[in-house]
Amino acid sequence: MRIRKEGVLEIALWLLALFLASVFLRQGWAKFDDASGWARAFRTWHFPAWFRVMIGVLELTAGLLVLWKRTAFAGAVTIMVVMLGAMATHVYWGRPAQITSEVLPLVVATLLALGRRRLFVYAGPQRVPAVA
Repeated sequence: MRIRKEGVLEIALWLLALFLASVFLRQGWAKFDDASGWARAFRTWHFPAWFRVMIGVLELTAGLLVLWKRTAFAGAVTIMVVMLGAMATHVYWGRPAQITSEVLPLVVATLLALGRRRLFVYAGPQRVPAVA
């Protein structure tokens, strides 16, 4: 029964990771286009162009990191930080109702981070037993 539970958990974590990768690889890439809706939004929020590009780099990096079990925790935490920043931006500019688009990725990233946190800790080099 334990094997089945672990298998279901592993499938759920992979589905969460694939969802986050599909969203953040697409949205991160879109932030590089100076004519995109993201470019207009960042200008409206008075953020410089380099900041939009940096967020795009963070989102692309996080989208890739969540696809490997050992780095999924770091990718998920990066997504969490970016989503909290996006939520703060909406609140600061007087549009707290717009934070709803960040809630789902924030929750999914939190679940993935909790599920993959043990794999992220460095275990050190593995010792090979001496042959006698």
